[in-house]
This record gives sequence, C-alpha cells and structure tokens, in this order.
Amino acid sequence: MFSVSHIQELLNEYNIDAWCMYDFRGSNSIAWKVCELPPHTHCTRRWAVIIPRAGEALKIVSAIEAHTLEQLPLREIRYSNAAQWEQALSEALAPFANVAMEYSANNAIPVVSKVDAGTVEWIRSLGHQVSSSADIAQYLQAVWTQEQIDDNVITAALVRETMMDAMQFVREKILRHQTVSEFDVQQHIVRQFEAHRLVSDAEAIVAIAANASSPHYSPEPQRNSVIPPNELLLIDMWAKSSQPWSTYADITWMCHTGTEPTAEQKLIFRTVRDARDAALSTVRERFDSGSVLHGYEVDDAARGVIRDAGFGDYFIHRTGHNIGEETHGAGANMDNYETHDFRRIINGSSFSIEPGIYIPGRIGVRSEISVVIGLDGSVHVPSDPIQRELIMLGS
Repeated sequence: MFSVSHIQELLNEYNIDAWCMYDFRGSNSIAWKVCELPPHTHCTRRWAVIIPRAGEALKIVSAIEAHTLEQLPLREIRYSNAAQWEQALSEALAPFANVAMEYSANNAIPVVSKVDAGTVEWIRSLGHQVSSSADIAQYLQAVWTQEQIDDNVITAALVRETMMDAMQFVREKILRHQTVSEFDVQQHIVRQFEAHRLVSDAEAIVAIAANASSPHYSPEPQRNSVIPPNELLLIDMWAKSSQPWSTYADITWMCHTGTEPTAEQKLIFRTVRDARDAALSTVRERFDSGSVLHGYEVDDAARGVIRDAGFGDYFIHRTGHNIGEETHGAGANMDNYETHDFRRIINGSSFSIEPGIYIPGRIGVRSEISVVIGLDGSVHVPSDPIQRELIMLGS
C-alpha cells in the first residue's frame, strides 16, 4: 500500500532529501508499481510524484490527464505546456539538494534504470545531486508479507517433492530399459504441478549431458534429447501456489543416470555445491551478526570458490536473482558479474543461490536453492534438506 510516511522513513534512513518518481508513457515500471497505477491506465503525458524526507508530498500531472494519479491523495499541480511542466517540477524540487530517481550510475543495475538520460541531465542542471532510488524501491516492491512467507514454505515443500518425483520417474524408466526424453520429464513435472495446484511462468529445464552446458536450454516438442544411461542430468523447476499473491520457490538438482560418475563430474559437482554453501554461509553470518549485506557480496563468495578451483571462466552468470510474485523479482540480485548489484539484501525478501559450471559442448552443472529472509532477519531455506551429493538413478 502506498504510504508517504513509510517512504519518508526510508528517505531518512538513506539520507536522501526527496524521491522524484517520473514517468512518460509507461517508461518507469517501478514508479507505476509504487504509485499503484492500474496497468490499463491511459497515460500519454509526463507525470511526477515528489516525496520529501519531511513535509508535504505532491503530484504533477497533465491537465488533460489529471486522472492519471487520482488514486494518490496528494496535493496536485497541473500543467499544460512544456514551460509549465518545467516550472512545476523545478519549483517542487528547489528545496532539495539530493534527489533520488530510478537511475543507476553508469547503468550498473539496468533493472532500476528507468529515467532517461535527458531528464537526469536536466535535473542535474538545476543544481541537484541525483541518487539511485534502488534501495528504497526494493523495500516497496520486494518485501514479502508473513502470509506470503508462510505460503512459500508449503510451496517449496511441494516443489521439492516434485523434484524427487521427477528423478524417480527417470529412475524407473532407466531400470526398465524404457526410452525417456527430456521433454517427457518436463511434461511429467507439468502434470505434477497441476496435481499440487502449483503454477509457473515457464516449463521446467530438463537437460542431459552437453545440453546442460547451455544454462537456459529447455526441451521443446521438436527439440529435445533422449536420456541415456551414465550421463549427468540437470533439472531446474520453479513454481508458486495458485493464490493471487503467492511467491515462487526455485530449485535445481543434479543427478546421474548410472551408478558411477566420472572423476570430472564428481569434481565439478562438489565445486558447485561448495560455492553454493559458501554463498549461503555468507548470508547466514551477516544476518546472524546484524551486519549489512549487499547482493554483489554473495556473488563474490560463490564465485571465489569456483575461481579458486580453476573453473572461473565457466561460471557465466550471476549467482542468484531476487524472487517475488515473479520468478525474477524487483529486489537485490546476487550479482557482481553481469552487473554490480550494490543493493542491500533486506528482511522479508527472497532470492536464489545458483552457481554453475558450464563447459561448452561437454558438461553443465548447477545447484540452486531459494533463500527467504524472515521479517525478523532470520535466514531460511524452505526447500531443505538441500542436495549434498549427486543422486544416482541407475541403482
């Protein structure tokens, strides 16, 4: 729920004078969500909402689209032409030296860079320092309610149960010498999700052998492989309950369709597992001590283990992503590779830890858990127990 007082508390915590949310034709999805604009809102003109760290908040809207922000009980200023827009915004921002906007210096975090360069340049030309609203915005977009946390515990258990069932499905086919394909397993997972009343925005990744060396490979009806014996199999699945406010659980497990993996397969799995555990340990240690933790630091913890084992060049994606009502949520990612995510990891948020090693054309290994930070700062892995060793399906 939109709350000026809550936003002002955050502005004071981060020592920012005011937050200016600016949009043109839906360019700022963060502002739309924070200001609770219905998706169907007819919006063709510029608008802004300015919230100071203390005092009165206001909204600036076009005279021909005054309805745009009618749901916000703020003082309203209307403009008609460009000169009036510039005057209204410059006067509203005049008292504030430091203004937060949906901006990221050097585009370090693209998902929070929603305001065009020209607008940022103009605000700066008025004498203001422009800071990123990234940390403030995630408090309003990425924090779960206790009801969502409780529901996710049930969801994660069902997703883990589906994972165990999928591996048993493959085991039975192998032991009976029956043909089974990646697509067969994927569709089995679809049916299990339906039985558990789980929903997902995409179908599971099921990748055998070299197929798993492409992190986002996913079988399709006309493009998939038969699962042979004595190969590594990667299964990645994510889902949430059918409740409209439900949140995702996301896990990846590795199994072997024989009885004895190669030395290389064992080494790579152990390395990925240890990298996952190093990242999780970093999260636990920081929250247990009450220390601040940033997304990039979790990535550093996992990546360091893989780099030290000699596989650094083969870990080609971030360590994890924020999770919410969407698989990839609006909060901090565990990333110091694809981006430098400087956002804090905050209470009431969730994210994946999923390091991987991918040697093109040969092997792909990933181990993924989803982590939930309780509203009290406690650290939970709802899909516990997590994978410790490769699962042997040939016995």
